[in-house]
Amino acid sequence: MAEPMSAERFLDRWQNYRQQPQQVSGIRALHAAIAALEGGLQVLDEQAPWARQFSQKPTTAPAPAPKPLPKKNSNGAIALALPFFDQTNDGPTGWRHCQSSSVAMNLANLGVAGIKDDLDYLKVVQSHGDTTEQAAHAAALAELKAPGRFITSCSVARAKAELDKGFGLAFGILHRGPVSAPTGGGHYIAIRGYDATGWLVHDPYGELNLVHGGWARQAQWAGRNQHYSFANTNPRWLLESPSSGWAWLFSN
Repeated sequence: MAEPMSAERFLDRWQNYRQQPQQVSGIRALHAAIAALEGGLQVLDEQAPWARQFSQKPTTAPAPAPKPLPKKNSNGAIALALPFFDQTNDGPTGWRHCQSSSVAMNLANLGVAGIKDDLDYLKVVQSHGDTTEQAAHAAALAELKAPGRFITSCSVARAKAELDKGFGLAFGILHRGPVSAPTGGGHYIAIRGYDATGWLVHDPYGELNLVHGGWARQAQWAGRNQHYSFANTNPRWLLESPSSGWAWLFSN
C-alpha cells in the first residue's frame, strides 16, 4: 500500500541533498514523473509560483548596532559582564563540562539566541559529539550561527586585544601539578577581563590553587569572579611559547 510523503518529509529530503549520484538520479526521475502528469509541464514552468518563490533572495535583517567598547577603570582594568555558569550543577557528568560551560558564558554574554545557561549550549554540543571535542563545539557554534573559533596560538597581547574590543575568551590550561611543571588533561576557564597583575576569570569548577595545582575551593559559585595572576596562570596556559595558548575567541 502506498504511503503518501508528508511535506515535512519531502522537505527533509531536499535539506539532505549533497549532489550525490543517487540523489541526482532520483531528482531526474522525479522531474520525469511530474512531466508525465496531466498539467505537469505547468508545474515545471520556470515562472511557476513555487519556482519563483524558491528563487527569491531571503530578506536581510538590519545589522545590529555596534557594541560599545568597554571602558577601562582608573587602574587600566577591563571587566566584562559575563554571566557565571557552574558546571558542578550539570548532573553526574558535570565534571567533564568545563569547556561547554566556559564557551556558554561567552555566548550568553553575546546574546546568542537560545543560550540562557550552559545546559542549553551543552545539548547542542552533544548532538554533534562529546563536550571535550573542539570539532563538536565548532559544529554547535555553526548550528547556532554564533561566532567562535578555536586557536592554539593565542598570546597575552591577543587575548587583551579581544577583551579591549568587548569579547571574552575561554582558555584551555593545565590545572594540576605545581606552576613550575603543570600537568593534567586540561581545564577551561572563561576570561572576562584583566588588570595590571592578572586575568579576571569565571572558573566553572571552582577556585584553582594556581601555585600548587588542584582546587582551593569547589563549592558551587566558588569560581565566580576570580582573579588569576598572570604569574601563576600564564605558565599553565602558554606551555610552548608566548604564542601557544589554547583559546576560544568570539570576535567576528
